[in-house]
Amino acid sequence: MQLQEAAQIGEAVSGIAILFTLLFSLRQVKFWNENRRYEIGRDLANFMNTPLIHRGFAVTTLKLSEELTFEELNALSREEKDAMNATMIGFNNIGLLAKHGHLSNDLVEAFCGYYIRIFGPRWRRAVEIHAKAMMQQPESIRMVWGGLYWLMDTLEEAPKNENAN
Repeated sequence: MQLQEAAQIGEAVSGIAILFTLLFSLRQVKFWNENRRYEIGRDLANFMNTPLIHRGFAVTTLKLSEELTFEELNALSREEKDAMNATMIGFNNIGLLAKHGHLSNDLVEAFCGYYIRIFGPRWRRAVEIHAKAMMQQPESIRMVWGGLYWLMDTLEEAPKNENAN
């Protein structure tokens, strides 16, 4: 009888050890997810703080409009075109990552929403002009700029303020 009691106690202790291992694993996964979210946010902030992106914002603000013409787009300097392209391609990449679930919508809204609502119509016009000049079909535009278009369509309106009365 003592051997059987010892075996039962051993099984109980083993079960408790497994339970603690599972709880510790869940804690580690939770910590890893929080850390990963922090890293993603840091990467987005680093992207948004580069001089080329800031120059792209300036070019978009000062040189692009919703009535942009081919001549105005073509008149941009090489440096201005590079800055604008870097900004738009960067936002396209962010859009692709968010569209496919690799970035959370709340992080994308927090970092990109404001800029997309301000610059989106201007970037859309620039893409349309470039596509016409390259004689691209509408479906190829969506294929190349799918992430940017997804961002512009998704973040078109500001989210409702949850704290508003």
